[in-house]
Amino acid sequence: MLQALDGSQNIDSVVISTAVKGPVGGQIRDLASQKHIPVKEMGPDLFERKFGAKSQGVVALAGVFEYRELAELIQQLPAGRRVLVALNHVEDPRNLGAIVRTVEASGCGGVIIPKHRAAGMTEWAVRTAQGAAAHLPVARVNNMGSALEQLKEAGFWVVGLDGNAEKKYDELMYNNDIVLVAGGEDAGLGERIQRVCDDLVAIPLAGKTPSLNVSVSTAVVLYEILRQRRFFQK
Repeated sequence: MLQALDGSQNIDSVVISTAVKGPVGGQIRDLASQKHIPVKEMGPDLFERKFGAKSQGVVALAGVFEYRELAELIQQLPAGRRVLVALNHVEDPRNLGAIVRTVEASGCGGVIIPKHRAAGMTEWAVRTAQGAAAHLPVARVNNMGSALEQLKEAGFWVVGLDGNAEKKYDELMYNNDIVLVAGGEDAGLGERIQRVCDDLVAIPLAGKTPSLNVSVSTAVVLYEILRQRRFFQK
């Protein structure tokens, strides 16, 4: 919550349970006051019924999420951190939020999502991101295939996650500027996106479960990219 208040996203108000005590509650109230954001207090029972038990007693009610244009996102990427994640038809906002959290925590450049047949940065996605959405640029594009072609023209190497790919994710050298593409929970990458990709990689599975959650599989491959890059030389 402190990350969200200190970030760049618009927050209309903060709701805090009266059960929240100690320094964190005071810090949230003080920071909200500094930014002239209204704070509403609510009894713990009503708060849990309205926002759920996982909200930890504090929620930020945000305005419309401010998406970036793809060209703007590319232009603003810092040198040496030109690693992006593109999501094709990921429809669960909690998966989107989890991926945004992972991408921001890793120090990568941003996330790209399509405007149609996909989750957007809704309340659930922002909440799942746990403050990361306030710091990570997210671009929303009309056509993912065309957006990936545009990124290739800008010098990016496009790598798609495909469970049927012959190449394992740790067999690829991630030396270029990278766009890691993950498909939706049911639809996968799709033929069009597969054709655009420069490489397809798979995560090997040894158990009886046929696949991993998209947010998990994205994190696995993303951190292999960062391992090869020595975590951006931090």
